[in-house]
Amino acid sequence: LGEPRRFTLQYEGPAPADAPASVVGKFPSDNKVACASGKDMGFYRSEVMFYREAAHKTEIKTPKVYAAEIDPETHDFVLLFEDLAPALAGDHMQGCSVENARLALAEAAKLHSAFWNDTDLMNQDWMYVPEGAQGFYTTELMESSWDHFEKTYAHRMDPQVIKVCDKFIRNHAAWNAPRDMPKCYSHNDFRVDNMLFEGESVAVVDWQTSNFLGSGMDVAYFLGGAFDRETRRAHETDLLHEYHDNLVARGVDGYDFDHLLADYRHYSFAVLAVAIAATVIVKQTDRGDHLFMKMVTDGAYQAIDNDALDVLPS
Repeated sequence: LGEPRRFTLQYEGPAPADAPASVVGKFPSDNKVACASGKDMGFYRSEVMFYREAAHKTEIKTPKVYAAEIDPETHDFVLLFEDLAPALAGDHMQGCSVENARLALAEAAKLHSAFWNDTDLMNQDWMYVPEGAQGFYTTELMESSWDHFEKTYAHRMDPQVIKVCDKFIRNHAAWNAPRDMPKCYSHNDFRVDNMLFEGESVAVVDWQTSNFLGSGMDVAYFLGGAFDRETRRAHETDLLHEYHDNLVARGVDGYDFDHLLADYRHYSFAVLAVAIAATVIVKQTDRGDHLFMKMVTDGAYQAIDNDALDVLPS
């Protein structure tokens, strides 16, 4: 949905000691469909406002931002960040190690605990607080996107996965009903593609879909796609316990592990909405096609393995 670029800088005269040798910029997509989606669905505004209003209030590691500007009329924007090289960008198609997943979930706990049930932040005029469980993706959009997805990709996928998706789409309106507190500020595309890894450091980028919604979204979304199915099954409970322990250590109370598990099951379907809708709202690429099929497959298996289909009413 955006165009990132690295700029190598040269200075006229002696450069200050802290002057960067390079910066990274992010701009509206050069694809008409993706650019319209970024503007009309509020993705560009969400990311700019995260860096302007929220990033400094949490300990989660993100790139230092030099400029975050958006035109309120056209929604054209510019973001300029520090260049975190030599950190390596994650690859969703490859996943990550269990240790890197542990580091990523520790970062998630920093974000969520900082804004846990933060009604002041929820009431800011720039903050998007969806009416339902997940923002942006209406039932109308999901139904039309599923029609396209099924015709285009279903013949290349496990029929069991298609059955899960079909049931989710039929029940999307009920699944996307409003959820009670607790709620927290969430990234909502929390996966390895949007992380930069260097040693024991993980920086999280791409905050276009960040908003304030029910707890459990980022954790379910991340663990569903970070590993192959066997590895996830072997480690997800331990990783969920570590994430929960981190929340408690950071001051979150009244949220027991069983509540987290219920949220985890509910939000195992969120990745289906994101990936299915993405096939019609972003620029199409070969990698994108394989990515969306993988995201849908992983999410469906995650829902099956955790009995999440029981969440759906019919």
